[in-house]
Amino acid sequence: MIGHIRHYIEHYFAPHPSQEVKELFIASGMLSFATGSVSLFEPIYLHSIGFSVPQILLFNAALYVLYFFLLPLGGRICRRHGYEHTMLFSSPFLVLWYISLYAIPWNNAFIGIALLSLVMQKILYWPGYHANFATWSSKQERGREVSNMAAVVGLASILAPTFGGFIVVFFGFKVLLLIVAALILLSNVPLLRTPELYVPQEFKYFSALIRPFKKSARRRTLAFLGFGEELITLVVWPIFMITIIANFASLGMIVSLAMFINVLVILYVGRMSDEGERSGILRSGVLYSVASWVLRPIVSGAPGVFLMDTFYRISKNMLNVPLLSTIYDDAREGVVMETVIHFEMALALGKIIAATSAAMILWKFPNAWPTVFVLAGAFTALYALMPRKIPQS
Repeated sequence: MIGHIRHYIEHYFAPHPSQEVKELFIASGMLSFATGSVSLFEPIYLHSIGFSVPQILLFNAALYVLYFFLLPLGGRICRRHGYEHTMLFSSPFLVLWYISLYAIPWNNAFIGIALLSLVMQKILYWPGYHANFATWSSKQERGREVSNMAAVVGLASILAPTFGGFIVVFFGFKVLLLIVAALILLSNVPLLRTPELYVPQEFKYFSALIRPFKKSARRRTLAFLGFGEELITLVVWPIFMITIIANFASLGMIVSLAMFINVLVILYVGRMSDEGERSGILRSGVLYSVASWVLRPIVSGAPGVFLMDTFYRISKNMLNVPLLSTIYDDAREGVVMETVIHFEMALALGKIIAATSAAMILWKFPNAWPTVFVLAGAFTALYALMPRKIPQS
């Protein structure tokens, strides 16, 4: 019996993650529970205080324009202060984002403060996170480590929407945001357990700024533009769901259940990725993800929302695990921070284009949900352009 359990664990879980990766697992899980408690309800909250869907989309477009141009500065800070330290620096800005979000109804000036706070959090957190994972993950089990990270985040996030939904229903957004702020700060504790060893290095701003547009990088830049569909997932899809399921608690429970089923599948995807099936898994994930968007206009009722959200999450992780594994492989074989910043900048471009396009559609045709979902499917198809081996430039 013990032998079967050990075989299962070694088959689907990374058997030898480094201490740094273990700490990242714990910290990411805690942070995901905190942000997952409120992220589903962020666009719904903004909508409830008077923002139209196009305005919420344009807010995100402005966010990612700033993110694109400030990312190389985040890379410089990472190179100078270390990956984990830079991740720690991001936490106060994330707390300020939630405080500003809550304060917007009292003064519109908090819109600008919220925007800048979230940009600062992103340029500090994501370069540090990706660089840290790329540096300390193992090439032999990288697919499983990526899938295990997704599973940890997924497990932490399973109860988060339900938790957030009930807090909103019984206590309101204010209490939820206070709880989330405390959890964000606590998520830094695991990263403090091991002293970070790093050597300060130079990182050139303008070289990073033009890298996504170089001829040798264009194909993978186009593939990374596919992440524009994530913005529609995070902004438009929750607002569409709340038009079908009017109760916050019920919506949170449906999303939590979809996440649980997704976690069961993702471990298998990670194992297959390590066994050399990355390209096939990625392309299957792209096909299924496109289908999940094309089919959304026919969704009706809670069962339809649940099935479509579950199908999408499984499909998205089928493409995410091999895609991120390939990016981390390339980062380790090349220059870690250059690869990470290129990925995040191209991702930002995709979200700028997606947000602007969706805003224009919904401004002209307020109920054109099917058109926006087809747009998301078109962005998703771009993932298929990801080369098997990313050339260095």
